[in-house]
Amino acid sequence: MEIAHRRFNRVDLLSVTGRVDATTAPQLKQALDDLFAEGRHRIVLDLAELDYISSPGLRVLIEARKRARDWNVTDLQGGDIRIAHLPPRIKEVFDLTGFTALFEMYSDTVDAVGSF
Repeated sequence: MEIAHRRFNRVDLLSVTGRVDATTAPQLKQALDDLFAEGRHRIVLDLAELDYISSPGLRVLIEARKRARDWNVTDLQGGDIRIAHLPPRIKEVFDLTGFTALFEMYSDTVDAVGSF
């Protein structure tokens, strides 16, 4: 798995490539934790190049969503995790696990970043 990071004024874009499984999920968690530690809570995940995600990867996403949204309690500007470019195979996993209803999804990163 590879993670590319682009920082915008109010939003961070993480492009995740490859597989997020038990071996690589901690790397994704660390990338998200690093952003939270910097006070960055508006995050778009570009999953266009994601080939596979297992339950540990899904756990990282749901925990990150909770942390980002908990930030809303103390800051009126709001935090969240948004998803861009969800591949059909990964969308099936999201549909089966109920994640489709939990995350705002966008077909394009520009729209996802602009949604904040």
